[in-house]
Amino acid sequence: MLNELSVRQLAMVIALSAFAALTLAAAAVAGSGKFTTTKLPYWNVGQYNAALSNACRQSLFNQKKVQSLNIGYFGKAGMGVTGIATREWNLSDPTGLAKPNITYHFFNDGYSNCKVFIAHVRPRR
Repeated sequence: MLNELSVRQLAMVIALSAFAALTLAAAAVAGSGKFTTTKLPYWNVGQYNAALSNACRQSLFNQKKVQSLNIGYFGKAGMGVTGIATREWNLSDPTGLAKPNITYHFFNDGYSNCKVFIAHVRPRR
């Protein structure tokens, strides 16, 4: 028979194993298509665009595949993930709102609080 100390150790090992499995599973899901990570808040990714955010909430300006490529923000403030799209890649834009040379960053795409941030693409040297 197992003594009391062994039972406690076994319970601790099981609990830690379960926690590790859940943590690794979450990281695998969040990490698929990961472009980069940063400690900055998600709203620093670009300029907030109210018109595009409203279109996103109405399913008129969204990513074709949500989080196909993304940036993870893990600082103390502004934690989250933004999905990335451009006019040429991964963007559903039936009303033609997108412009060239702009990267669109989606926070909570597919939800009523979707926010779209725009960042101008720097020309290559």
